[in-house]
Amino acid sequence: MGHGPVPHHFDYMHHGLPAPYAGKTNPLSASPAVLAHGRQLYAANYAACHGADGRGNGPAAKGLTPPPADLTWTMRMPVARDDFLYWTIAEGGAKFGSAMPAFKDTLMPDDIWSIVIALRSGKFSGK
Repeated sequence: MGHGPVPHHFDYMHHGLPAPYAGKTNPLSASPAVLAHGRQLYAANYAACHGADGRGNGPAAKGLTPPPADLTWTMRMPVARDDFLYWTIAEGGAKFGSAMPAFKDTLMPDDIWSIVIALRSGKFSGK
């Protein structure tokens, strides 16, 4: 599968983040409960495309162009800051021609932050 969200990364590096997202930091701590919640949300909303292990190899990934991001790669990049991750999850990939949906209207902010904590854990879905 492909590497990280190159269009997201390119946009971020050249234009920064939109004002509502720039500088956001995760207000949640990585407690066991928050981590479990984030992993549950990842499994329910992301594993089908990004895979249980985050490598962009989920069962729904086949045929998607561009392919889902390899989140294990993304999380090793300097771009994987809180504000970038929150923006990516909240706004999705429509702006970049990606099938990734925006979650800002379906997940609460603390849900998105819980997913960010799960991504940082390296074991996204807990499976």
